[in-house]
Amino acid sequence: MNPTFILALLQHGYKVRTSTLYHLLKGKRTSSVLLYGFLYENLRFFQFTPDLSESKFNQLITRLIEQKLLYQTSDDKVQITAQGEMLVQAADKDFSQIDNYRFGKTDEAIWRLLQFTVQVVSHLSYVNKDYIPLEQSPLYQKQVKMYIKSMPKSLLIKNVKEEWHYIFSCLGREDANFFAQQFSGYERTGKASFQLMESRQKAFEQFLIKKAKLHHLLFVMEQLPERSFLKRLVAPLINQNENKSMAETRMYLKTESSLEILAQQRSIKVSTIKDHLMELALTNDFPFERFISNKTGRILAEQSKPYQEWEYRTIKNIFPELDYFEFRLYQIQKLREEREYS
Repeated sequence: MNPTFILALLQHGYKVRTSTLYHLLKGKRTSSVLLYGFLYENLRFFQFTPDLSESKFNQLITRLIEQKLLYQTSDDKVQITAQGEMLVQAADKDFSQIDNYRFGKTDEAIWRLLQFTVQVVSHLSYVNKDYIPLEQSPLYQKQVKMYIKSMPKSLLIKNVKEEWHYIFSCLGREDANFFAQQFSGYERTGKASFQLMESRQKAFEQFLIKKAKLHHLLFVMEQLPERSFLKRLVAPLINQNENKSMAETRMYLKTESSLEILAQQRSIKVSTIKDHLMELALTNDFPFERFISNKTGRILAEQSKPYQEWEYRTIKNIFPELDYFEFRLYQIQKLREEREYS
């Protein structure tokens, strides 16, 4: 792993525990880990390096501290130094298009499905059945056949062509060329992604670039009209990135039931329902006013910014009746508002 990448994740400048950052990169789906990702704008790197060992991660952190790129506080937290900040700025890397929380679990499977679809439609347009499919797995074969049969052949070819034209126009020339050159079809063999990258780039740097480009593509695809062929094709795989149990809680949220009734209907603990609601609040439209009392709102409105530095235990010492769930929802709400208008 590139040390500059870790420094970039700490570029927010706050003092944080590296153990939570490790669990975020590893993909530990707990409310505290997800909240950490949201607070410090690193949620998009959730489960980004699932094979990273804790020992290697800690060795990297130790080296960065020894090199004075990170500063370790007395309570075992770390903070980026001015020297570390300069190194990140000099690297000039943009990770803003990466969203592993939204796409990471299935991004590679989606890209393979898209490549296979382009190959099938290309040969279909030339009425050619004599070719070796890119994919033999039923996962891809069944998916493509089902959607291809959903519309007349001429309309299918027309729609796929027009949708890719729109997608590429949104991506920009560099990213559009990166994906177009990987497509195989009638009398055409696509290249592998590594063949389209600079040979001097290290493996992790290529990994970052590919992730950024692929997630940019998937973001653009989500902006297609609901009935678009390609959007309907990939939607089931994109939705697999969601916590299924959380998604069920979101459905029950429309019923106006209390948390206790909600938990009873779902046959799970109230604490689990609260975890689901906190995760939903991070990225979804959320009825904050339904769960934050006026009293909690008044108490927390008196606290000074930044919201990232709020500690529940510290504020609870002043206001013993403060509810943790409401505290976190208020914190999330205010940060979302702040970022929306920044």
